[in-house]
Amino acid sequence: MMEIIDLTWTQLAIGLAILILPAIILRKFKTGLLTKVGVAVVRMILQLLFVGYYLEYLFKYDNPWINVAWIVVMVIVADFSTIDRSDLRRKKSLIISIFAATFIGILIVDFFFLRFVIQLPNILAAQYTIPITGMVLGNCLRSNVIGINDFYYSIDQNLERYRFYLANGAKHNEALFPFFQKALIKAANPTLAAMATIGLVSLPGMMTGQILSGSSPLIAIKYQIMIMLAIFSGTILCVYLAIFFSSKLVFDKNHNLKHGILKK
Repeated sequence: MMEIIDLTWTQLAIGLAILILPAIILRKFKTGLLTKVGVAVVRMILQLLFVGYYLEYLFKYDNPWINVAWIVVMVIVADFSTIDRSDLRRKKSLIISIFAATFIGILIVDFFFLRFVIQLPNILAAQYTIPITGMVLGNCLRSNVIGINDFYYSIDQNLERYRFYLANGAKHNEALFPFFQKALIKAANPTLAAMATIGLVSLPGMMTGQILSGSSPLIAIKYQIMIMLAIFSGTILCVYLAIFFSSKLVFDKNHNLKHGILKK
């Protein structure tokens, strides 16, 4: 196999030239997205540079407490991003419940795969823990936005149906069941679609990265299968827990959705 080719900063700068084509198209059709594209690209570069240098430090010292602290920071950022990208307001009850759900979900998935599948002597080894957590968490964030948004938006748009269930003797969890069901289906669909087409339609990031770094394609495939299982499990678990925890805090004693939860 070829040795891995390190990209110079000059080569990366040349890579930015490809943005000229989408910029021309976006400008031609007056989309108003050019500024957003510029900001997004600059933010991406700065954030990845920061993370790259920080991960060098994490991998070099490999301190379990620092690794855990970084995971907590990742979950906090994902927590606020989930709320900001949905139709929910930054309520204390939502922030706490979504953080708890995401942290517990990630903890369970990480522990299972790092301890029992990869069988690491140290399950907090930065080389494995940080990348796997990042991949699972990134997908959980997207699914949380879809699931939580759909759950509360559906209730708000179908209040008569929800109250009809309650008026006919349904318990609170029974009245929420169809909304819970629909939210889980919507949250799961993107990951299921990715799983159904992986390999034939797309080569995912982790597999491509390992192959480019010189790993055997079969080794890369084994890790990719593990990651997809972790992503799907983490997605369903985090969405379920986020809706379950938050639903205990955002309804009043009469089972009405508290005022100010949704952005109007």
